[in-house]
Amino acid sequence: MISTIIDILNSIVVSAFKINNWKRPPKKKIIIYDRARTKIIEKYLDKKNYLIFDNRFKNNYTINFNIIFKMLINLNFSLKNYKTIFIDTVSPNFIISMIDYNYGFYRMKKQHPKIIFILIQFAWRRDITDYIIPEKEKNTPTKILNELDYFLVFNEALKKKLRGIIKAKYLDFGSFTSNSFKIKKIKNKKYKYLLIGQNTELDLSKKMTEGLKWKDYLSKDYEFAKNLALYIKSKGHKLYILGKSYNHSQAVNFYNELIGKKNFIYLPRKGYSYNYLDESEHVFGTTSTMLYEAASRGNKVGIFSIKSKMKKFTNTKFGWPVRVQNRGQFWTNNGSYKEIDRIFNYLTNISNDEWQKIVRSKFNKILKYDMDNSKFKKFSKKINLPIKK
Repeated sequence: MISTIIDILNSIVVSAFKINNWKRPPKKKIIIYDRARTKIIEKYLDKKNYLIFDNRFKNNYTINFNIIFKMLINLNFSLKNYKTIFIDTVSPNFIISMIDYNYGFYRMKKQHPKIIFILIQFAWRRDITDYIIPEKEKNTPTKILNELDYFLVFNEALKKKLRGIIKAKYLDFGSFTSNSFKIKKIKNKKYKYLLIGQNTELDLSKKMTEGLKWKDYLSKDYEFAKNLALYIKSKGHKLYILGKSYNHSQAVNFYNELIGKKNFIYLPRKGYSYNYLDESEHVFGTTSTMLYEAASRGNKVGIFSIKSKMKKFTNTKFGWPVRVQNRGQFWTNNGSYKEIDRIFNYLTNISNDEWQKIVRSKFNKILKYDMDNSKFKKFSKKINLPIKK
């Protein structure tokens, strides 16, 4: 609570020294809701057409005092009222967001029925209902309160999964983020074996929303990382680990202790890191959106859904909610040495041409790459959403 108050005060003070924050927000055709991940959407929009609404307390240096004065007049100092006045002032035709876990965004349509709300899925979630349904509404029979105009999701199966809790027109456009990065055709790959790492900064003693401690949830990932690194070493190579944490020195120390200093090479994540995927021959992992994106981009991928055996995490199974077998050519729910060996041999022996056929037949229904979001561009024209030409 105290840290939140400090964040708010810091944001207010810094915002006060910026002249534009005292001016009335200009009218724009588009509001991008939440500054996080805006760079992906901004690739497709002209600067003159949009404004960003910063929905966070921390490091929010765009607090508008013209809006705050209006809040003083009606004596309502809630974030909801600030948001409402901001939207009414800007008067957009569209509000777009890539923050797919903030239920506040799902509740704005009824208050602003003339605005077209578009949400773009950013990541695979363990259980999206944990993020978009308030705790007080869970286990309570109710009509669908979440509403959007369009929800751009990864695949057809997710439409069926979500339409019972979010009213929207669903469009399966794949990963908007990955689609926005062109696949680099590299003949001589830099990284032979890459593991997409898990978070190493979490307080493992804390509980997740599902009630389990993070230690119990991530222990299988860490064990798999160790086993894979030692297996790759036995083949005369070193495993590259693409970090998820932004504290790189802490992550390196973590893996040093887990695996041993000489048994891996750590790659610090920078931005969206798709260049690492395009420069890798084989990619391995357990639960990661980037792992699915790697397969859709043509990488040979080994997927080990080792947490899906846990009762509360069956939705981490490969392909969820698409129904697939527990075990296939390049995926399994078992992290044993025997399974590592089986999948490793499959990936290293299959030709690139055969692999692409496998991806088209087995994986496209889970996630299909759409270069430069061509589907989104056609869709934008259809609804008169102004994008770059």
